[in-house]
Amino acid sequence: MTFHEFEDEVRDTLAKYVRDKSQRDREIELILGLYEEGAEVTSIIRRSIRGNFHETKIDFAHLSEEIGDVIWYIAHIGMQLDLDLDQIALANLQKVNRKKFLNYDADKLTIKDYQQNAITAYRHKTLPSTQEEKARYLAMGMIKEIGEVSELFGENILEYAPLYSDKVKGKLGDTLWYLAEISETYDLNLETIASKTIQKTKARYNKEGIAQIPSEGDGR
Repeated sequence: MTFHEFEDEVRDTLAKYVRDKSQRDREIELILGLYEEGAEVTSIIRRSIRGNFHETKIDFAHLSEEIGDVIWYIAHIGMQLDLDLDQIALANLQKVNRKKFLNYDADKLTIKDYQQNAITAYRHKTLPSTQEEKARYLAMGMIKEIGEVSELFGENILEYAPLYSDKVKGKLGDTLWYLAEISETYDLNLETIASKTIQKTKARYNKEGIAQIPSEGDGR
């Protein structure tokens, strides 16, 4: 699956109440959602640390779902600025390995190839070796990047500062990079995660953004 295909599949999965807002209020809603889902990923990782009062083994299905939700928000935030998800991902790969991806066709970039190249093109020298410590480090990085995305929009919305799409593209790409690294740390397939996110979000809203009420006993 390419990033372009993923974006096309989830384009109509935005709730009507969000669609009907002004662009500014849509951006606020989406940024708050990005924070919420990023915090869910962080919480799952933090609670797996040994000795934690809430110590719990990682539910990988739950972690995968939350990672997918973050990707969904990255896609929809990009849409607000006419930033294609494949361009966001490609710009990130060009950042870490410009020589290889300088003339790459974004439409052909698969999520599988992105994950493979994102984790091999750049390795932080101080990245811990144990899974537990590495995951904590990566969660911190992800939250940092999400915070910087929020800062860019916050300065624009609250202080009327210019919003530069290239800066947003870079920070969304960095967030995606951390998601790829977190997934790799736990042997999770980012493409599989994306496919399940499509299934989940399309089951929740129809193309008009109207919530699909499940039959009794089906759950949410």
